[in-house]
Amino acid sequence: MIQLLLRTLLLERQPRPAAPSAYRQTLLELPLRLLQQGGGDGPLLELLPQLQQALQADHACLLLPQRTGPGWRALGERAACADCPEHAGELPLPGVVQLCRGCLQQGRFQALCGLQQEEGRSALLLVGFSGRPGIGQRNQLRDIARRLGEVLQAFAEDRRLRRRELSAERGVLARELHDSVAQQLGYLQIRSARLQSVLGDTRQAEVMLDDLRDTLRSVHRQVRELISSSRLTMDGRTLRQALEASVAEFARSSSCVFSLDNRLPGNCLPADSELQVLQIVREALANVVRHSHARQVRIRLWPTASGLEVEVCDDGIGLPEDLPDSGHFGLSIMRERAAAIGAELSVEALPKRSGTRVHLRWSRP
Repeated sequence: MIQLLLRTLLLERQPRPAAPSAYRQTLLELPLRLLQQGGGDGPLLELLPQLQQALQADHACLLLPQRTGPGWRALGERAACADCPEHAGELPLPGVVQLCRGCLQQGRFQALCGLQQEEGRSALLLVGFSGRPGIGQRNQLRDIARRLGEVLQAFAEDRRLRRRELSAERGVLARELHDSVAQQLGYLQIRSARLQSVLGDTRQAEVMLDDLRDTLRSVHRQVRELISSSRLTMDGRTLRQALEASVAEFARSSSCVFSLDNRLPGNCLPADSELQVLQIVREALANVVRHSHARQVRIRLWPTASGLEVEVCDDGIGLPEDLPDSGHFGLSIMRERAAAIGAELSVEALPKRSGTRVHLRWSRP
């Protein structure tokens, strides 16, 4: 009985398992929250203060690879991290925690923790301490980095699979449009021309046939544009290369003289926004070639303090005074693409009917 009582007292004095801390629960929910928010940074930004509190640190910062091109994308207190990755020397491997030598020489204690690599590119978790972190803090940071790295790598793989599936779906759509609708419309155009020769010179029939032919030609062109749009990707090119190729393409198929002034630095846009900007510029150029009777076309892209601006101007006949808000296929497509990336689009006639200006303004979220 005494032995049983002593055993019971010893068991009661042993520490019970602590309830999961806030950051552990957030890490468990992180994959689902990233998927729900489409890969937005909100869930990661909520996690960083929890990590800072759990580690008893001064600040925490997450450095992720830019979505396109070299360089870092910083989340959290980037100012507190200063130039740490640049003077830290060799960056730590995934799962390795080390103190930045450059910061130590300046009397700062900055822990760099390597995360799982995304497509061969490193990510870092930077945590600043008021003093040298202890063994317990290092072990906890190593465990956090392992869990966080696994989530980021899994989500990056999911993004790659989704991009691949989307590209495959666009290819299927393009083939279906080409093999069915486009061919049938081409056949109807031929039949309408044959019908005109059979009916002779009846005036009413001529008017109806002209309308039929114009409508079919317009629908046929729009379907071709959809096929081209569904096939269009960056295909490994930079935005600069894709724009230059597009301008050269339109120059070969028209008598317009094009000038391209692109002052955007590389990798200033997310990949999905780059494709939408390219599509908007291409649609604007297509409208110029089809409708404006322009001789000169100027395309300009330049950075701003908050994002970028794009402008396509021509010296054509300008816009009609009664242009409706809807009913124009090209304009509605451009507006939808601008809205998809949170950009502002305006289409306006230049003074004295001296042409048309398409203006796109995009601000970083």
